[in-house]
Amino acid sequence: MKALANLDKFEPGTKLKSWLFTIMRNTFYTRAKVLGREAPGLEECVSGDTPMEATQEVQARAREVQQALTRLPPHYREVLTLVAILGESYESAAEICDCAVGTVKSRLNRARHQILQELGEE
Repeated sequence: MKALANLDKFEPGTKLKSWLFTIMRNTFYTRAKVLGREAPGLEECVSGDTPMEATQEVQARAREVQQALTRLPPHYREVLTLVAILGESYESAAEICDCAVGTVKSRLNRARHQILQELGEE
């Protein structure tokens, strides 16, 4: 919208992509500056964004998950990382681990159950 409103300021012979990128960058910086000036906790913020929730619980839980992940046997940890975290398919994880697809599924299932058990979720 800003580019269309200021189309008369575009200089022919220059790169349109660079001009548009500059508009986007300046818009980002302006928004960041406005967000920095807002007082946290106000219900009616200028930007309309709601204040962020406290992250202490999330960080503590993430640390617990990381510790549970490090306690897994290496072959379970490898499969869990490949499939659940990196999003690899069972087939590609099987190639990487040099095992059968059924083995990958089995290790993934056991790893998930072990982590849930250690976190007290099961």
